[in-house]
Amino acid sequence: MVADTSERDRATLQRALEEIRGLDLRDQARKGLFDCETLEDEGLKLTIPSFGRRIEIVMPDGSMEVPEEIDSFSLRVLALRYIKLSSGMEVTGEWIAYRDLPGGRFYATTLVPTVEQPLARVFGYREGALTEAAAALAGERAAYGDESFVFRAFPRVPLLLVLYRGDEEFPPSSRVLFDRCCSDYLNTDDLKILVTQLAAHLFKAAGAEEETRNLLWMVE
Repeated sequence: MVADTSERDRATLQRALEEIRGLDLRDQARKGLFDCETLEDEGLKLTIPSFGRRIEIVMPDGSMEVPEEIDSFSLRVLALRYIKLSSGMEVTGEWIAYRDLPGGRFYATTLVPTVEQPLARVFGYREGALTEAAAALAGERAAYGDESFVFRAFPRVPLLLVLYRGDEEFPPSSRVLFDRCCSDYLNTDDLKILVTQLAAHLFKAAGAEEETRNLLWMVE
């Protein structure tokens, strides 16, 4: 099974690489706000900021370097899709729910039990715990709820996590929101995978091993 999965993953990555080989990568870099450097052998090195780190891709051979802290098969594929789909649309500052993304209404309810409720359980009763975990992914503090952070998954794919802490009367809750421009850079299924990855790494940073395992199998 592992061998089959690995072969399938390699094929998926290869397809994603083939989809960007014919593009004007310098133009895509301009649209997506990432670096495109010409190498001595006339190849190109693409450097894409992600969660406070840098993903490097050398073209045309397609070799990739992803920091261990955020590395996964899914993030590698999503980085390539970000290159392909970058449209130049600027970040709007308007936050919308998953259900408001194109085609997102049908699958919106799946984010609640897999991402939002576990985030609330892990961080909702521990003041400051989300702040510590968010620092591991370069989260930028925002002014919503009891604690909230913006995470730059890619330069023009900001994600907002809002936490409402629980008390004696009400359980904690959380919301994951997307800048309206996100759908100009990744499709709705891609964005669901991306927030699942975000949650998994936040759980890992907080030492929530069970919750980490429950999500990482979806994105690795």
